[in-house]
Amino acid sequence: MSTPEVKLITKIIRELSMFLMLHGYEQFSIETDKEKTLTTFRVKVKTLDEKTKNTMLEKLNRAREIEIETYGWQLVGDLDQKSELEIVGSLVDDAKIEEENGHHSIIITRKNPYLKKH
Repeated sequence: MSTPEVKLITKIIRELSMFLMLHGYEQFSIETDKEKTLTTFRVKVKTLDEKTKNTMLEKLNRAREIEIETYGWQLVGDLDQKSELEIVGSLVDDAKIEEENGHHSIIITRKNPYLKKH
């Protein structure tokens, strides 16, 4: 995995953590699964309020902007203000929230932009 991709993935994790903590969530976990073609982030939290769910889905389901790949990861987390996942949504492909037994899982996917086409 390339160094820029590693940095981008770790900053996405940081932004997700910061977003949740700034919105009052103190118990959550984040798992990543890096495959050749796809990185999946799974954020588990006991319960999300409706406003937070809607905000996350709105911000994370923005259209991905491949051109931001070259500089976007540098912008993530550089500002000392309340995180609203503004740039993260431009760096991922899909986000959904699943609920089971009062617990929520936020599943975010990012296709590997560095794959060579055959």
